[in-house]
Amino acid sequence: MLQSNSDETMKKIYRIGRFQFDSYTEYKKGLEDVKKIKYISDEVDINEQGVALRLYTLIRQKDIKFQSVIGEDYLLYLSDLLADDYKELADEGIESLAVDGGGSGFPRKIAGILCIITAILCFGYFFGNEYLDYRKAREVKELQASRETSKAAQYIADYINKNLRGETEEEVEDEEFLAQPGVSMTEQETEPSVEESEPPPILPEYAALHAENPDLAGWIKIPGTEIDYPVMQSLDSNEYYLKHNFEKEEDKNGSIFMDMRNQVLDRDDNLMIYGHNMKSGMMFGSLGEYLDETYWKNHKRIQFHTLYDREEYDIIAVCLAKVEYQDDDVFRYYDFLNAEDEAAFAEYKKNIEELKVYQDELDINYGDKLITLSTCNYYIEDGRLFLVAKKVDGT
Repeated sequence: MLQSNSDETMKKIYRIGRFQFDSYTEYKKGLEDVKKIKYISDEVDINEQGVALRLYTLIRQKDIKFQSVIGEDYLLYLSDLLADDYKELADEGIESLAVDGGGSGFPRKIAGILCIITAILCFGYFFGNEYLDYRKAREVKELQASRETSKAAQYIADYINKNLRGETEEEVEDEEFLAQPGVSMTEQETEPSVEESEPPPILPEYAALHAENPDLAGWIKIPGTEIDYPVMQSLDSNEYYLKHNFEKEEDKNGSIFMDMRNQVLDRDDNLMIYGHNMKSGMMFGSLGEYLDETYWKNHKRIQFHTLYDREEYDIIAVCLAKVEYQDDDVFRYYDFLNAEDEAAFAEYKKNIEELKVYQDELDINYGDKLITLSTCNYYIEDGRLFLVAKKVDGT
């Protein structure tokens, strides 16, 4: 019986078509969505004029409710249909402009212009931002799926290599030693190893993603929230991933990214992680929920993985601040990466005490490892909302 290194490889997987569910509860929700979609298909003609738009509006307004990724995919399908419809409308307008109708040419041109304007306005109104948001959501889900698939595959490979090769680890070590005739064990032990200067191996779930984009610095997830994203890091600019996604395409959502000044291997005291405050709730758009104290207390734990370590943090402070002018001699939370000594850390702690929203005791000490999540907040011009989290012992 195969006993994997993780319970995750033993979990039963439920499937509906190309969709995969990790629990029976999620699988049942998927089945309910399939029934709703079948009912819609049986009752209405999706290609009839206005039907797709009406359905799209009903779903967006939650008059028709879906509970799973199948429903999300159906909504994306409707948006694709509508995008094609408005493109067709615009093409008809352009065609009518090109046709010379003799004495009726002027009215036909007017009609063509109106068709083009209508198509542009309709597409912009209904899909300008939402369409892009759904595209972004689908891209993120693909990255999440790639991460989990790589992780499961590596666990299985590790099991096979360790248990089914027909040889023990001692035998492998003997073979490696015997393959180097003329070198004594003492010499092997005392010679400096090239591998000692190399970085540790990348965690299996991030190897494929890192190969695709070496700017990948890790992954952040806050259970019970929508935050479940790769963390990028450009070593050249903190501006790049404000406007680019994982594929390095221009994207108004940008990416979650780490400050270019931060070091992970030679670990800084505080890792600064940024993300846009999107109205859709994507990226760090949901961090505003932490201004509700009950929400904060129910969502304190952060799972933050670097490429090399799986770490967990507890949010210990919810703070409001602003971007300060460079000439002002004031505290800038985003410039605290390392404490030179205990006095410097005490000064940092004092400033965080003054900026935090809640009055709970600030449980941090010199030597603690921190991460700070930062996003915009519009309570004031150039306002910022940031969360300070402390690494949990043993992770």
